[in-house]
Amino acid sequence: MMEMIDHYQPDYVVRFDADACQCPACQQAPEGWPRVNVALKNQQRESLAMACESAAKAILLDPEAFNLKVSHAEPQGEQMLSPWDEMLNQQCINLAVHPSMPLEVSLYAIGVLLSKAQQYLDKGESDPMLLLAMGEQLAMLAEEGILEQQFGELPPIPQNSLAALKEMGQLRLALNLPMAEKMGVMLKLSELAIMPTSRLEERLKELELADTQVLLFTEQLQIMRNFLIYKLYHDVFPGVACANYGEAYLQLVTTFFRIRMLCALGANDEGVLPTQTALVLISALSAWELQHPVTAEQNTTSDYSLLCGLSLL
Repeated sequence: MMEMIDHYQPDYVVRFDADACQCPACQQAPEGWPRVNVALKNQQRESLAMACESAAKAILLDPEAFNLKVSHAEPQGEQMLSPWDEMLNQQCINLAVHPSMPLEVSLYAIGVLLSKAQQYLDKGESDPMLLLAMGEQLAMLAEEGILEQQFGELPPIPQNSLAALKEMGQLRLALNLPMAEKMGVMLKLSELAIMPTSRLEERLKELELADTQVLLFTEQLQIMRNFLIYKLYHDVFPGVACANYGEAYLQLVTTFFRIRMLCALGANDEGVLPTQTALVLISALSAWELQHPVTAEQNTTSDYSLLCGLSLL
């Protein structure tokens, strides 16, 4: 008798109708796409690829998207999810859904958790209960308002944001938008690569201000929150058998920074960004990042990457 393992199916997968999608990614996709099965030896997670626009809509717009249906199935994968990795992933998810934390504070808390987890890992300690205790401690600090205060006291390191913004000039996104809109976004992006530093500094300030005025994200708070939960669930974040948590964190936060800047670029002067445009931008960025993953600078420590990540919040 084969041992059965947990099989997870979120609501966004249950309700998804793949046949209805005509987005550019789906038109070139293999059969079965955008359905994804994260098959580990001791756990399975059903998901969808965010590079499909209909999948992005199913994942990001529905506040109930992450209601999980748990069943049992026969193992399909070879790779084990260790108790340590499973607990670390679960604690990250707990911090992402915590009602006392605004999104940036959730991301900050995940950074603090990973920093501590890396210290344990480097010392050869791998008792999952250490992570559980740390997760509970962070939740308590959040409820007391201390985490948000600490987050507010992070020193700004503008050169990291400038470097990340300049790098966005390399993005070549397949945007499924009307031609004029598409050309506008692509032109604004390509300018970032060639701007002199002084102008880039001004541009960063303009975009950071525009980002706070994008009405869509204040009216539909679940969009960015769902994106975070999706990344943690879909990627089994920070990754199965990951050894460098700082690099995984930098990748995650860089993606958030890019989404915020892209949507600020795509919004009009009144801060209006149609929901469909936001979905197209996020979906196209996901498709690009699948082919061009974010990497940390070579020969840098996990701590250095974590600090770079925190400075992008």
